[in-house]
Amino acid sequence: MEVLCDTSFLMVIVSKPIKQLGKIEAQLGRLDFIVPDIVIGELERLIEKAGPKRSTLAKTALEVSRVKKFKVVPVTKAQHVDDSIIEYAVEHKCAVATIDTALRRRLIVNEVLVLTLSKDRLIVANPKLDPKDQI
Repeated sequence: MEVLCDTSFLMVIVSKPIKQLGKIEAQLGRLDFIVPDIVIGELERLIEKAGPKRSTLAKTALEVSRVKKFKVVPVTKAQHVDDSIIEYAVEHKCAVATIDTALRRRLIVNEVLVLTLSKDRLIVANPKLDPKDQI
């Protein structure tokens, strides 16, 4: 299953290790993490304009997003990055990994499977949604 990563998720996973990834993969199948090109742009802007801590996190997240486990995909640009993420997830029937509460709620309303972190553990935010409906 493809999992689209947003900026918040990438920045958190570089600062904290993810637990329970194997458990989630046992439930949903193999997870292939993908990163929208607009998220890459957002990380590049954060490197330039954010304070030292966030800038360092953004730089590390950018480096992590370029490794083999992550694939960068082009998305249609919308007025807001979240709109582009939702549109891509709905169109391509993929899950989204985010820490952003507002985005998570919008994704759930659009019946998109959401992965998030809670206590450094990867969890399914809307478990009532059958992952098979997403594939």
